[in-house]
Amino acid sequence: MEVSNFASFCLFAVISAFTPGPNNMMLAASAATFGFRATWPHILGITVGFNLMVVAGLLGLNELFSAFPLIYNTARYAAFCFLLYLCLKIATATAPQTVSDESASITTASQPIGFWSAAIFQMVNPKAVIVIVSAITAYTDVSDSLSITHIAIAGVFVFVTITSTALWSYAGSMIGRLLENQRQLRLFNIIMAGLLLAALAPVMLASMKLF
Repeated sequence: MEVSNFASFCLFAVISAFTPGPNNMMLAASAATFGFRATWPHILGITVGFNLMVVAGLLGLNELFSAFPLIYNTARYAAFCFLLYLCLKIATATAPQTVSDESASITTASQPIGFWSAAIFQMVNPKAVIVIVSAITAYTDVSDSLSITHIAIAGVFVFVTITSTALWSYAGSMIGRLLENQRQLRLFNIIMAGLLLAALAPVMLASMKLF
């Protein structure tokens, strides 16, 4: 992976990890109710579960795409289309509910969600699946086997996952109050959408040069 593409991927990973999603909202609600320390099993469960999916994707999807390049190209452009949609959705998002359907089960329970429940949840978390597929199709070479690129992607994801989940947990109640302010939320979402688009643009332009 070229330096420019690696920088683009790092920005993509950071924006994907730190923007609101099922994991982050659940963590914020859980930490606000049970405290930061009690939320650590949840944090570690997300980190391990998500990154096991990253490794599985890097190994399995790469072999599949090598055998069927058409699937790779289709997935690549489908990922681009979804990411453009995600930019629009983030920029126009309204304030999320303080307690979502998933987090409601956490906040009303007698104890926070545990390690295994958080890890297993990653398999049905649509944002996690889309982020992994998008990263693999956009930032890896279909002709490569396991390489330094794959190791770098996995390493970056481990770092941003544990950092973002810990931050959302630690600042859960404060972030909850911030997201209730429509002006601040709108500005935050527009900035995040712009940064996500900035991370995507170099890869899109590079792929267009191939044709």
